[in-house]
Amino acid sequence: MEELNGELILHQLRKSYTPALIGLAVLFTAAGCCTAISAVKRGIPDIVTVILAAAAAVLLILLLVILFKWIFISKHKVLKPFGNAIAMAGCIRAGGTFAIWKTPPYRKYPLIITEEYIVCPARVQSYLPLSEISSVQRCVLNNAGVLRCLLKAHSRYAAAAALSVSRKDRAYHKRHPLPDTEIFDMLILRDQKKKQHHYAVSAADFHDVLAFIREYQPEAVFRPDKTV
Repeated sequence: MEELNGELILHQLRKSYTPALIGLAVLFTAAGCCTAISAVKRGIPDIVTVILAAAAAVLLILLLVILFKWIFISKHKVLKPFGNAIAMAGCIRAGGTFAIWKTPPYRKYPLIITEEYIVCPARVQSYLPLSEISSVQRCVLNNAGVLRCLLKAHSRYAAAAALSVSRKDRAYHKRHPLPDTEIFDMLILRDQKKKQHHYAVSAADFHDVLAFIREYQPEAVFRPDKTV
């Protein structure tokens, strides 16, 4: 993984808003075009035109809100406990050195657990203090072929390629499952505000991860595993 620094953290946080920006921009453009067409064909006072205009206005407001957050990314809530991105990067790098547990270097998805917090360095918005964890649950992705492909793929194109595997090949892989080191399930943590935080964890590492969380946050409720 690239050396974590303040600039990379800001890039990760901006990237998390990009899909919403693109989606809202497309929807707003479509709503605006439909409003203009309806105004020409049906007239401005028409109920359809009014509804389309209202929808376009709502989408514009949402787009501006997300754009504001994207521009002023240094004010992101995850940075508030640290003051700025540089301080957060230093904290996570130090955590990687003194972690009570961290993902082995040959695993695909990095994860760091210290005595104070858990975080995926490749997705710093996943930062969560252990003291804020209220419940812990494992989500086994046995039957979630699409979710597993999206989880394992490096890009949307890789996910599409994985999903295009022939039925014969899928049947073969079902009879010859991957080893635990290559199977990733979902760790679901809920904070004190009931917000969910998701982490990809290798099946081979799940027992250790749960054990460390249980040791350092014994007040958390450990829910039964669920399968999707």
